[in-house]
Amino acid sequence: MAFERVRFFDGQRLTTTDFETEQNYHISKRRLHNRMLHGFGVVTGLGVSIADAQPDAVMVSPGIALDRLGNEILVEESDCIKIDVDQSPCFLAIRYKETPTDTVPTSDGIEFSRVLEGFELAIVTDNPGADENSPLLTLARLVQQEATWLVDGSYCPDRVGLRISH
Repeated sequence: MAFERVRFFDGQRLTTTDFETEQNYHISKRRLHNRMLHGFGVVTGLGVSIADAQPDAVMVSPGIALDRLGNEILVEESDCIKIDVDQSPCFLAIRYKETPTDTVPTSDGIEFSRVLEGFELAIVTDNPGADENSPLLTLARLVQQEATWLVDGSYCPDRVGLRISH
């Protein structure tokens, strides 16, 4: 992969493409740095527990992770997701998500002027950690015992800096 950046000079006419190229250069370099120097997994936090008020939901505490593409996933406040599957075990996963925001009028209608970087939680039946191409990062394995969901304490999610070679 070749990296291209804009070479600025006085009097240069800048276009949308120039600014996008500049942003993509820095984003791509940061993601490459994250992948090659740090790997992927939970950096800190992102603890998982069964929600107190909802026994069929799990709570994720604040923290940060890196996905396989080098995206930084930041959870600033605890978040909750309902366990909406009947299969045990199942897995709680997180993925990086971009959301266009802030519409502005243009001559062609409206455009989004910002991109909000965030995350999305998912309950899945197959462990995304087994698929090296999955955009999902596994946070926990959930098991059901006598109609009660539990976080499997024996499952160890990927953690940045804790790679074990086989």
